Amino acid sequence: MAGVYITVAARFPRVTGGNRERARSGSAADLESPLFPFEEGEFFRQLVANTSEGLLTIDEESTIVFANPAIEEILGYSPADLIGSSKMTLIPERLQDAHAAGLEKYLRTGEKHIDWDGIELPALHKNGHEVHVLVSLREHTHEGQRLFTGLFRDISDRKARQRRFEAVFNNTYQFTGLLEPDGTVLEVNRTALSFAGVERADVVGEPVWDTYWFQLADGARETALEAVERAGEGELFRDELRIRGADRTAVIDFSIRPITDERGEIQLLVTEGRDITPLKLREQHLRVLHRLLRHNLRNELNVISGFAETLLTDLEDETHRENAAEIATAAASLIDLNESAKELADATLSDGGPRTPMTVGDALETGVADLRDQYPASTITITGDTDAAVLGGARLATVLEELVQNAVAHADEPVVEIAVDEGVETVGVHIRDTGPGIPASERAGIFNDEPVTQVRHGNGLGLWLASLIVDDYGGTLDYTSRDDGSGSCVTVRLPRAR
Repeated sequence: MAGVYITVAARFPRVTGGNRERARSGSAADLESPLFPFEEGEFFRQLVANTSEGLLTIDEESTIVFANPAIEEILGYSPADLIGSSKMTLIPERLQDAHAAGLEKYLRTGEKHIDWDGIELPALHKNGHEVHVLVSLREHTHEGQRLFTGLFRDISDRKARQRRFEAVFNNTYQFTGLLEPDGTVLEVNRTALSFAGVERADVVGEPVWDTYWFQLADGARETALEAVERAGEGELFRDELRIRGADRTAVIDFSIRPITDERGEIQLLVTEGRDITPLKLREQHLRVLHRLLRHNLRNELNVISGFAETLLTDLEDETHRENAAEIATAAASLIDLNESAKELADATLSDGGPRTPMTVGDALETGVADLRDQYPASTITITGDTDAAVLGGARLATVLEELVQNAVAHADEPVVEIAVDEGVETVGVHIRDTGPGIPASERAGIFNDEPVTQVRHGNGLGLWLASLIVDDYGGTLDYTSRDDGSGSCVTVRLPRAR
């Protein structure tokens, strides 16, 4: 990064003990001589001319009396362009009055209105655009004349990176913060501040567990403290917890991860929180529905089914017997549907346990054997690499059995071909049948993105269950009709286990 330095004398002193303040003032007497003999004036002229950082010196009237060649790389002006002109040449018009007033006040009172050790300012390039520079200043005298020399470093790249960082940091819907390794808050994004109704100054410098968000009675503070301790030991911490906001509380997916340098030493902790309150509320509603399906509805349907069977046995009138049979059939259908809904709820509410490598053959074996017994007129064949391993779990057998049963149940003499192919990244299971195919209404929202409506929806839950589990395993579910109209093919594609 090129830079412009404004003082030479301040760069060379040996700073020790009592000489520290004198060194900061830039006294030429503090300069040590180089190791080899030299002509002093020429040595320093070459040094200033060849430094990659620019030097600019003005007098009490703001006239530029010196500029080194490096300044041209930064601001576009050659030294000859600048020497003899006003420093206002390099200052944006909106800031010129402030610069003039600041110098006048310093000359009159000795009071500095900016940090002379380093301040970020915009400078005006010869082409008319502004350049962000870091400026440090020193005062010195030459032949009784007060002079001010500045060091300018071009920080445009750094400012651009900072703007990009702030754009990402402050424009995310997640709560995000940066912490010291001990948990002290360094930065918090606008999303988190707005949620809590606090200002940045209210939380920066505070231990994160003592900030507004974690002051709840249900252990949020203790969770935040534990998270910092574990992240400080190099571990990623992640948990769900409820935090405090200005007008509501929220359940968040909360994490703290350590950021290390090239030596592996922890430099920062990054904390994130994703508001999952609506998700947790829907999960709670689903659990209530799950209990309703699992107990109340199932029990009542069993009662209806039992009475219908009794009526079917005891009634003598043929019409009444037919009515009782219809009731029994409908109750049995609803009991089956209830079981599918229960499985769907189980799959939704549970992560299904860890994904482990398993062969497709193992997942198919039990389900296909049961279906062959249940549908003796069917022909079910399996070809391909059934030893291909996928990442899944116990629910994969449920998926394959559901899809094969769907292919078998809708034909008089069904022929189902199951073909397995193993790719580089995935394993595909193709289930081809000779039946009428899956109606478009049943496919909506499962094999495509079509919306489910009152007139366009499936009657069964089995395909929804299969789709949900496959998606949870990181796979895909596809449907195609055979070109000759003699059936269809459902393909399950899952990540290959390595």
